[in-house]
Amino acid sequence: MKYLKSYIWAIVWALVMLVLLLLPSKNFEIKSVTFYEGFDKMVHCGIFFVLCIILYWESILKSKRSVNKWTSILKIVSSTVIFAFATEAAQQYLSPTRTADIWDIVADIIGIGMATFAFVFFYKREK
Repeated sequence: MKYLKSYIWAIVWALVMLVLLLLPSKNFEIKSVTFYEGFDKMVHCGIFFVLCIILYWESILKSKRSVNKWTSILKIVSSTVIFAFATEAAQQYLSPTRTADIWDIVADIIGIGMATFAFVFFYKREK
């Protein structure tokens, strides 16, 4: 339980993501705003970027700023890639108005990669 409590904001964000990704797409149509083709890919990239940043931040806090960088990357990247595939499967099988798209997964992985690059570039372990 204490382990899950350490990652509470990431869990909350993942649940918000799941709800947003499973809502019918007509709920997001705004008559006065025209979205360009590929806008949904940017949304996928952005929400997975935010999820990974939250996970990296919480892993740093959990370890009192002494997290092993490469172990953390391995755990977070693998778990978020699995989550990306799971959200696409959920869209395919649980939502009547949504379909799975391989390019959504590619956008998710790009967001994960961007967050991981930021973590590698900016995180300095305290000694």
